[in-house]
Amino acid sequence: MRLVTYNFRAGGKRGEQNQWSKILTNFAPDIVFAQETRDPKLEVPQYQINPDRFIWHPVNHRWGSALFIRDGEMRPLDLPGYEGWVVGAEINDLAWPRALRVFSVHGPSRKGSNYIKEMHLILNEIAKLPADADLLIGGDFNIAASFRHDGEEMKTGKANEAVLARLSNEFGLKSCWQTANPDQPLAQTLRWGTNKTTPYHCDGIFAPVAWSHLLESCQIISEGWEVLSDHNPVVATFNLYTPGGRQV
Repeated sequence: MRLVTYNFRAGGKRGEQNQWSKILTNFAPDIVFAQETRDPKLEVPQYQINPDRFIWHPVNHRWGSALFIRDGEMRPLDLPGYEGWVVGAEINDLAWPRALRVFSVHGPSRKGSNYIKEMHLILNEIAKLPADADLLIGGDFNIAASFRHDGEEMKTGKANEAVLARLSNEFGLKSCWQTANPDQPLAQTLRWGTNKTTPYHCDGIFAPVAWSHLLESCQIISEGWEVLSDHNPVVATFNLYTPGGRQV
């Protein structure tokens, strides 16, 4: 199973630089968590063949968050007050023993609020759902998507750490990138500001801790993507099958 999260930046590129086509071709993903994308039906040839593989909601009538799945049936899950910022779905696939709930999250910027508060409010809504399915959350959270090590120049901050701790303690989720790269300083997912080398790490994928032994890799891809957005794709790959082909 391959998961990709990516912020297209203000709708994304058009024509030959279409990021949707590049993501689907380069990564062959099973699930895509997209943010700041235009309506996929305007950009993606695959949409015309399988429109039920996409869910998209706009924030400002131009771009918003989206989900793509390769297989299974997808039932939309709405979070009140976060239309366009958060797109959710429940996926049912006969090849998977449990239902899977997935959320593409773009941490909203709202007057009188902040990213930390908004992330807690989003998690409050997700927590209202019954605990009868596996959960995946991917996106651009606009906060650090993993814990920073003590020796790193940038610090996570206690408020940010509280969100990460809640994802772990309440939802049983852990950053795929940190699981796959436990001893590494956080790699850059966002090039922002005048110093394009500052390692902002606000994009990520959170998967069940119980899946940790199935995670083969989690990579942040920069080469070839720098001119397409100020964000890099995060790609997590799980091996859900035994060497004999039996599903875990």
